[in-house]
Amino acid sequence: MDSIRRAYDIVFYERADQRVKDWALMTSPKPLAAIIATYLITIKLILPTYMRNRRPYELRSLIKWYNVVQIVSNAVVTWGIMTSGWTTTYHFGCMLPDYSMNPEALRMLRFLWWTIMLKLLELFETAFFILRKKDRQASFLHVYHHVSTLIIVWSALKYVGGGITSFSPMINNAVHVIMYSYYLLSAEGSPKMKAILVKYKKWLTIMQMIQFTFMLVYSAQVFLPSCPAPLGITILYFPNVIFVYYMFYDFFRQNYLLTKERKVLNHSKNGVKKDI
Repeated sequence: MDSIRRAYDIVFYERADQRVKDWALMTSPKPLAAIIATYLITIKLILPTYMRNRRPYELRSLIKWYNVVQIVSNAVVTWGIMTSGWTTTYHFGCMLPDYSMNPEALRMLRFLWWTIMLKLLELFETAFFILRKKDRQASFLHVYHHVSTLIIVWSALKYVGGGITSFSPMINNAVHVIMYSYYLLSAEGSPKMKAILVKYKKWLTIMQMIQFTFMLVYSAQVFLPSCPAPLGITILYFPNVIFVYYMFYDFFRQNYLLTKERKVLNHSKNGVKKDI
């Protein structure tokens, strides 16, 4: 038992970035674990039971303002990460975390902490789906992506805040500005606007996959002999991004590529010209 306690102290205290040790949610993994456990129990047990014999809620106004908050918040945090290094002293080579008390390094940490808050806010989306009885949208991909991203962003801030590890949150937050803008326009737009937007819906998934490609290619330089970056977080990061990448591609294939093939086949069987 003493050896387990000692290992726990080493991993979660001694090897952690001492600058964030007293920040909210960063003192130990217990608060984050409690949040994730509460989230999973709520979406898998409490809300489905509550909604079993109820009509779906509309939540139109709530979701509208949720999208507005996400657009503004993600834009601000993207700008904050960019201007805390990427538009000043950073380069696209092997950027190591700055563990000093430099004001710019501390500013980067603060905006990475706000990224964690954004990931916590995103957990409410699953509740919205269930309350609206859109259970198909609360898929394994959706739940896994939210939980795993939250864990990785938390781990990055606790151990390697800044440097090369800040690239992925910056790109991800920027993508979310576009994504939530699409959702807002789609929900609030006229029928004509919705008809235009639906044609570009698949590009949201394509954009996500392009994002993952940039993240993997840029972050892969940590494996170069010339890049002495800490490799601890990569054990979580790379397998997770690759797995999520595969699930997004499978979603794209099932909902767009195979659907298009089925339409072509059905038109062909009905004697309709194949071009669609």
